[in-house]
Amino acid sequence: MKKPSTKTSLLETASLTSALAVLSANQPADLGFAACRFASEINEQGVSERVMVMPDGYFKSHDGRPFDVPANAWLLDQAAFELLKSTASTRTNDYHFDYEHQTLHAEENGKPAPASGWFNPADLEYVPGEGLYALNVRWTPSARAHLKNDEYRFISPVFHYDKQTGRPTKLRHFALTNDPAVDGMDKVAVLKTSKTHVNNGDTPMNAAQKLLSLLGVTVDGDNVTDADYTKATTALAALKAKADEADTLTTQLSNANDAVAALKANSPNAEVNLAKYVPVETYNALHTEMVALKSSSATQSVEQEVNKAKQDGRIIASEVEYLTNLGNQQGVAALKAVLDARSPIASLTAQQTTHTPKPENDKDGLAALTAEDKYAADQLGLSHAAFAKAKQEQN
Repeated sequence: MKKPSTKTSLLETASLTSALAVLSANQPADLGFAACRFASEINEQGVSERVMVMPDGYFKSHDGRPFDVPANAWLLDQAAFELLKSTASTRTNDYHFDYEHQTLHAEENGKPAPASGWFNPADLEYVPGEGLYALNVRWTPSARAHLKNDEYRFISPVFHYDKQTGRPTKLRHFALTNDPAVDGMDKVAVLKTSKTHVNNGDTPMNAAQKLLSLLGVTVDGDNVTDADYTKATTALAALKAKADEADTLTTQLSNANDAVAALKANSPNAEVNLAKYVPVETYNALHTEMVALKSSSATQSVEQEVNKAKQDGRIIASEVEYLTNLGNQQGVAALKAVLDARSPIASLTAQQTTHTPKPENDKDGLAALTAEDKYAADQLGLSHAAFAKAKQEQN
């Protein structure tokens, strides 16, 4: 959409020229303003509260409007409805219907512009393939009388539109009129009043009375009052609720049938693909065997690592038990890391062919330590003298 400017753009008609000129002042250059009149048949016995105010798809007036849209037509679609709904959501006051667009003419002719009906901005409904509807329209007593007497039969909306796409962007208000500009609107739902006869041909009864009687509403004579109409709509609402309940039950039944079918498909009698699944007993037996093999393998690996380190001269005999427990608790990887950090000591692997006698008079006792004793003292963090003394005391 282009950037709004202070220039005006006006769609004029012979009957609304002055009023539209006032309303279109200071409007964005890419927005147009339209007042159209759509046909709606109103019956003398009842007035619908759901009214079509704009047809779906492309539409135009008999006089050729809109002239300022490339497609030469307005367009109501889902995108247009989203725009209308968005602008409606910012509105607090109800939308109103007047008579013959007097709201547009009031400033010019100085006459009052009484409302003929009202509806809430949230009560807009779009039905693809049909059009835009105003819901829960509250007609004034005067307007209801006019509509019942067939003195007004058509609906005319006033709206802004995008001059590039033709999509309506904002609703202003609506009017009852007898001069429609566009054909193709749905008729307003009413209770018919044409005369007919009961099956025996004795008593005249109009179609409205027949319908009301089927709904449990008894009408005296040929007059259908507003109270009768209210009773009828209430009965229809109750019937619709029952129909909706029946649809819900049907859906629940269908879901239940699907669930039963799924359970049946997964029943024990169903054939199992042994290429994808195995019996649980077989799986458990294999799992137990694998755990035992893994444990045995781990134990053997610990022993192998300890024996290898002992042969390489990286550990002494007194460390075997400690390192074996370490491997069993922490795993082979932890044991291997400890052993790999040690360098072999040649004296641990060499054959001891001579033994130096213990000198009884050696005061520091150093000569009494073998290479294996010295290594043990280093591992325990003791000095050689302290280790020799402790060893001598033990002997």
